[in-house]
Amino acid sequence: MKLTKEAKWFYLVITICMTLLVLSCEEKDSPTPDDNEIEDIGTLLSQSAQFTHFADLITIADQEIPEGGRGIMDMLTDTESNEQYTIFAPSNEVFESLAQEWSGGDFQLGVAEVIAEFTHSGQPAKTRDFVLGHIFKSTVRFESSAFQTDLVFESEKGISWTMIQSQNANSGFGFVLSQSSSNVNPYLIFETDIILADNGVVHSALVN
Repeated sequence: MKLTKEAKWFYLVITICMTLLVLSCEEKDSPTPDDNEIEDIGTLLSQSAQFTHFADLITIADQEIPEGGRGIMDMLTDTESNEQYTIFAPSNEVFESLAQEWSGGDFQLGVAEVIAEFTHSGQPAKTRDFVLGHIFKSTVRFESSAFQTDLVFESEKGISWTMIQSQNANSGFGFVLSQSSSNVNPYLIFETDIILADNGVVHSALVN
């Protein structure tokens, strides 16, 4: 039986509609690459344009891992444990501000010189100490909404810090050594909640 022109168009439209329907169902049923993806604090930190210097320091620190120790990036990318990381890391802007602050007259310092001072010219062991001094592990992550006076943190370097209010910090908070009786010249928390991940949070601060 010869189909009329109208019948041919009808069957063509039906075929196209059925094809589109099948493709639509496949897209809904098939998981996308982002489904079930876990965002860890280590990966997000390493990809952040605000913390490129700090991320480079993690790479240097992981060149020498103490016997029985663990790589810092391995620790921060682990989402299978219940550990949460609150990181008070110096952003690129913090390093640049320190370079300007430490310069004077004809004596001009760059970011590289500032970092060299903190890490003893990039020694992996000293760099590891510097990086771990900015990482705080707990069962919860401390976003800015949880900040309060007298909140105590112990860094992965093993130093205890107490949070205080500070009018000199954009965040309104800073840190002093827990055993210190003075709130003079605290380490300041400049910007908060910059990176949020499933296993942690990153704030901009210098805690040495």
